[in-house]
Amino acid sequence: MTWLAYVAPIAVLVVWFLTGFPGRHERRRARELARWRGLMTPKQVQRKKEGYRATKETEVDLAGPRQVTAFPGDLNRLIPEIGGGVSVARYELIEKLAYVAVMGPDLVSGSEYQAVLARLERPGPAFTVRPLPIIDGKRIPNTGVQFKKDPAFMQLFLVEGPDAKKIGKWLPRSLRAALLELPDAWLYVDGRAMAVVLYGPVDADRMVDLITAADTLFADHGAEGGPSLFFDEEDDDRGDDSEDEDGEGEEEEREVAKPAPAKVPVKAAKAGEKQPAKAAADKK
Repeated sequence: MTWLAYVAPIAVLVVWFLTGFPGRHERRRARELARWRGLMTPKQVQRKKEGYRATKETEVDLAGPRQVTAFPGDLNRLIPEIGGGVSVARYELIEKLAYVAVMGPDLVSGSEYQAVLARLERPGPAFTVRPLPIIDGKRIPNTGVQFKKDPAFMQLFLVEGPDAKKIGKWLPRSLRAALLELPDAWLYVDGRAMAVVLYGPVDADRMVDLITAADTLFADHGAEGGPSLFFDEEDDDRGDDSEDEDGEGEEEEREVAKPAPAKVPVKAAKAGEKQPAKAAADKK
């Protein structure tokens, strides 16, 4: 058993290197997570009375996405599939519907990553979207699900799954465009669970980009109508998509808004002049 005297110290060193020199790396990660929570947090105006009928308005940050101790079971089962590892932090975006997982490496998984885990309205086809691998400085031929009318997407992403037609319908052009905005993203869909993942160290700006991409996907397929992941109350203008003959979702044409009728000048109204529409009616 003398070999244990050599293996144990080596294992400790491996974990130490995989976690990126814990002291400095953990401090940087904590700073980036705090900055990300600030970027995710809307400003709230706080009013305070000062003197007789005087108020002072100051902007204060809300607490940001709150930390939780665990994910719902159907979302937690995605963790081994997307990379496993050690949980660093868990945040809630929408209760029971959407969460952020911040994961660190362990002896099995050497990757650090951040993931948005979300519950879907209906079960989706099982598939994975990942950046098209690069070998010897060139991207490999794309042998995955074919999107012939979207060459830009096929140049950057490999889509793998058993049912190409269902995958094409689930992933219309508008959602592919959202992924093109974040070419390092991975997408996992399995039943009623979805994960959008970025591999690498924590970076606040990249995490906002990650949630932006996940928000677009969640708006189309998320449970309970896919509410915004950004805590705003404004409705997003997202058009519906329809399936084309190749199984790809194409955007429907939107109606052009009609211009509002011209307003009558104030002076004319005060002088008692008739509005154009009323004058035309009086002539008949």
